[in-house]
Amino acid sequence: MYFEEFRATRALTDDDAQDLADVAARFTSRITVTSNGRSVHAPVLPTCWDVLAVRPGSVVAVTAEAGHHPPDTEDRRAIRAFVSRFREPIEC
Repeated sequence: MYFEEFRATRALTDDDAQDLADVAARFTSRITVTSNGRSVHAPVLPTCWDVLAVRPGSVVAVTAEAGHHPPDTEDRRAIRAFVSRFREPIEC
């Protein structure tokens, strides 16, 4: 299992949630996002992203586990891609 924690620089939006679910779909790793005492699995982010209540300054934790291609290596790649997308600045 891989774990990364960071402070959000902006609020999570419905568009972000869909983009993050798309990133997660590229991997077999199980990705979970936690913030403000709630957790959501990445594939369902587009339908329940708002329960995380991510705002600027919110602590966000992401875990990746159980990847298959190859084990362990995929989890590292998955968390790196997912967190990088999550932390991208807003496009103007």
